[in-house]
Amino acid sequence: MTLTVEVLNSNALNLLSDMEQLDLIRLNTSTETTTISSEKLSSQFAGALKLTDAQHEAYQNTLQESRNEWERNIF
Repeated sequence: MTLTVEVLNSNALNLLSDMEQLDLIRLNTSTETTTISSEKLSSQFAGALKLTDAQHEAYQNTLQESRNEWERNIF
């Protein structure tokens, strides 16, 4: 069985390493999953939707309309 885990705390990585030493699990690390990109998310995903100008305009209008539907009464 293969399972992908995102390590949120370095102590969890130590625990996983200990489990591997006890032959409970096998850690398969790949460069794809272990490298953290320093590039901003906006740069990574810019243009990912590949929309035409008209589709982009419609998308932005829909987003704005949905934002306007919520009343924000913050006291």
